[in-house]
Amino acid sequence: MGAPTELGNPNHTPMKNIGRRDFLKTTAATALGATLLKWSNPATSVAESLNKLNMPKRRLGRTGYDASIISLGGQSTIEQPGNLDEAVTIINRALDLGINYIDTAEAYGNGISETYIGEVMKDRRDEVFLTTKTRQRTMHGIEDDRFKKSCERLQTDYIDLYFMHVVNSMDDLNTLLDRNEGAVLAFERLREKGRIGNIGISSHSTEVLEEALRRYDFDCIFLTINPAGLRMNQGPKQTREFLYKVAQKDVGVIGMKLTARNEIFEQNITMEQSMKYALSAGCAGGDTFPISTAAVGITRVDQVDENVRLACAYKPCDEAELDRLETVAKG
Repeated sequence: MGAPTELGNPNHTPMKNIGRRDFLKTTAATALGATLLKWSNPATSVAESLNKLNMPKRRLGRTGYDASIISLGGQSTIEQPGNLDEAVTIINRALDLGINYIDTAEAYGNGISETYIGEVMKDRRDEVFLTTKTRQRTMHGIEDDRFKKSCERLQTDYIDLYFMHVVNSMDDLNTLLDRNEGAVLAFERLREKGRIGNIGISSHSTEVLEEALRRYDFDCIFLTINPAGLRMNQGPKQTREFLYKVAQKDVGVIGMKLTARNEIFEQNITMEQSMKYALSAGCAGGDTFPISTAAVGITRVDQVDENVRLACAYKPCDEAELDRLETVAKG
């Protein structure tokens, strides 16, 4: 396989009526190699070198947005009480290094994650494709309560992608998509009013996601992906088979739980291998991959630097390598 192509317009504006600053810095063709040679230098040199990297991007399905192949997850440090200063440093660092997609949810830290992210969004909203989620299953209380409070915490009046969160059962899916009282009705009204741009669904179950895509025209899906099958409702092979099908649709796909909250490291899998696996899984041929971006939770700011370095050095796995990683993860 060749390297993934960067599709679409790199200057796509994630928010309505707001221009996105061109904050990504271009470099010569040798920048990546030079940066990797400098990796053992002092922190200031590393930071300067990382700033010169060109973050790879992929088109996020029909949203048309070019998302950085890794994105900032709103859990870990960013949802912990008393970590505002560190969280703000992490978020700013991620944006400075070319990460342009941020994932969060009302449930992360009971609103703390959204609040911390909002401290950065008040100044840098136009640099980010911003997503959040709700676990509310019916339409009642979403527009005037759940969504309103999320926007207040995030210090924005517009969400690029709003998710139905943790939909792991058919019963939940049925409730959400009910045309009398389901949450989908509130999501559609918010989109009609210009308050959200796209509608998504997150799940640990490919069975639920497959049924969801059959029954509703979701713009994006958010699913668990790692070679050990941790925190999934199915094995990694089934997940890859599902992704082959999704690759035929114009649906934006976001990967999560790459390390299953660090459990993957106990299976002899590294962060680099987890990232390569997630970003390569489900390719149906050619240079286009179903997963556009992989959301990663961060504990310390130096992890942002490391993840960006790995993302910029990323080369796709072939099927044999994906199989090998699954075998290693099984022990």
